[in-house]
This record gives sequence, C-alpha cells and structure tokens, in this order.
Amino acid sequence: MNDTLTINKHDTREGYQSDFDRIAKVLLNHFELTTKENSYRIREIEFYYYSVIHKDFYCHKNERQLTNQKLYFHRFKDPEKYVRLKQKGIDITFGNEETVYGGILIRSIENIKTSEIITGIGNLTNQIISDIDGTFSIVELYKSDKNIFDSSGFVYLKTCQNNELKIFKKHRQGLNLKKEDSDKFYLDLKYNYFTYPEIEVLT
Repeated sequence: MNDTLTINKHDTREGYQSDFDRIAKVLLNHFELTTKENSYRIREIEFYYYSVIHKDFYCHKNERQLTNQKLYFHRFKDPEKYVRLKQKGIDITFGNEETVYGGILIRSIENIKTSEIITGIGNLTNQIISDIDGTFSIVELYKSDKNIFDSSGFVYLKTCQNNELKIFKKHRQGLNLKKEDSDKFYLDLKYNYFTYPEIEVLT
C-alpha cells in the first residue's frame, strides 16, 4: 500500500498538523488526479480527521471515511438523484478501517491540458462525474473499490514531476461553529492548503 497518506500516532491534537503539512506537500506537488478524459493538478485541499485524540467535529464521519486511499462522494446514495444534488464533494479517504475517520476534501483542480482552474466542490465533482460518464459510474467505482493509487481505477492519483509550487494555508471554508468545539480549536485550524495566490490568505 502506498504510504503517502499515512498518519502517525500523536499524543496531542496539535500534533496532527505536521502530518497534514507533509501529505499536502506531496499531493499538491507530486500527484495528478487522473480520469480517462483528463488529468488535473490538485490546487486546493482541506483535511478532516476524527480520532480519539483529534476529535474534529467538522468531519462527516461517514462510514466511507473509515476506508483508506479510496474516493468518497459526499451524500451519494441514489445516482438518479445525485445528478441534481447541489451539495456535492469528493474526498480522498485516509481512515484506519476501524475507528478513525479521515477525508481530504478536494476544493480546486487545474486541467493540465487547458490550464482551466475549476473551483467550488460542486463544480469540481460535476466535472469528475462527467469524465467518468455519469453518476451511475460512481456505483461501479464503489463496487470495484480500487485504491486511489491504482491506475486501473475510474479516477486515480498519478505521480508527476515536482511542480515546486509554493503552498499556502488558511482556515477551512464554509464551516459553522459547532457547540462541541467550545474553544474553537478545530474551527480556527489552518487545514486548508492551496497553491495559487488568487485565493486570499486568511490570518
């Protein structure tokens, strides 16, 4: 199994930032998200990780996020209804198959051939769905359940030359304070990583 998404054990919730920094550097500069139609440079991601030590209350904790190195399409249940659903999103999972939920939300991608940057998780998800011939292909993708690094999958991560892009960090986007996060620790974390300066860096 590829160890790119490996999370180390930490004694404090603060310790996980170093793992996310490391993974973000690799995903944003050394891999392309690839379909049969296109290859994309990943330009923006966010980390969501819930464990005994790191209780990220903003993680969906969907059972799909218990898997590791797979794709998780947010709120996917019925392929006919999903095509009309506005609140879509795609995670690369990095759970531990037991009690740890992990998802790396892809927020922006850049088409390698056209240099078009696609932002917004709904727009991005629709583009990937179009590349894999529609929502019914998600059913097949889930059934085959291939590793995200397996090039025979519908969507996979392919290694590329080092892009050497500068990586910026900011707060995760679109979150509302949850009562469980009483000290705003998880709300205030800079778990959003991106590589194009057009996005305002939040301080």
